Amino acid sequence: MKIVLVITDSRRKNLVFVTDTLKTISVDEAVALADKGKIEGTHIVRKATGAYIRTNPGVPKSDELETLSLISKAVLSYLQDSETAVSTPALTNYLKLYLASLTEGGPFIEPVKEKEKTYKVLTVVIKEKFLQYDSIIFSGAEKFNVDPYLLGAIIIDEIARMQPFENILDKLQAKIIGMNTSIGIAQVTTETANNLIKEGLYNPNKNDSKLPFQSLDNRARAYLYQYLIQPKHSIFFAAARMRFLIDEWKEFIDLNHKPEIIATLYGRKYKAPHSEPKPSERGSQIMKEFYPLAKKWLK
Repeated sequence: MKIVLVITDSRRKNLVFVTDTLKTISVDEAVALADKGKIEGTHIVRKATGAYIRTNPGVPKSDELETLSLISKAVLSYLQDSETAVSTPALTNYLKLYLASLTEGGPFIEPVKEKEKTYKVLTVVIKEKFLQYDSIIFSGAEKFNVDPYLLGAIIIDEIARMQPFENILDKLQAKIIGMNTSIGIAQVTTETANNLIKEGLYNPNKNDSKLPFQSLDNRARAYLYQYLIQPKHSIFFAAARMRFLIDEWKEFIDLNHKPEIIATLYGRKYKAPHSEPKPSERGSQIMKEFYPLAKKWLK
């Protein structure tokens, strides 16, 4: 067994290890396996503060744990195709292993990326996950008076982008809350969720006196995480964001007739409303490819 990817926090503390069989293991699991000699090229160093996994002397630079490491924030940026997103040899190798693991024959969904098109996911897998939330999608769309198929298309996009990293994200869970992290099935950020609560658009628990927070620190983000990780709240926040965008832009343009712009704005940082918005490649894909899938899958 070899380690092919290590996810760390911002201080370079190891959080999650990924093996060449795409198994995602915790630090404790990795230490236990390395201690038994089951992870190639590693050994255990014991200190007063605990046991740590380290690279053996003589291991090629490309296989050193430090080289294979990637900060969790970088993984999230890559997932969301943000302006700061970068790929690394370790991440590229991980995605190659993921692609090699897919069942032949497809069909596949290939989420576009502004900088590169790097992976694909099985359509049947995305459909299976998506259909778990069909009733919530319809309920959320009705509550906020938005197009259920556009909401569904946006969620298809988010599921497809997360799919290769699903096991990694499951292991990380609340360990990544110390930043404006996208969370849940609809990948809503803690900042967006808190702002939507402030705007009075959606509150996941009106009896919770702590909501909304005046400002977000790590404790507040951790608190919001517990709501955002729940599919209903994640999808309702997504629908509320769509409604917010439509209302905010209506002075300049009716976004009800520009769904590709809603799809574009959904995953972007704040853009001041204006009269001539242009769709991104991602927004266009959501409308051209995922909207028809949502109409086909949602009954």
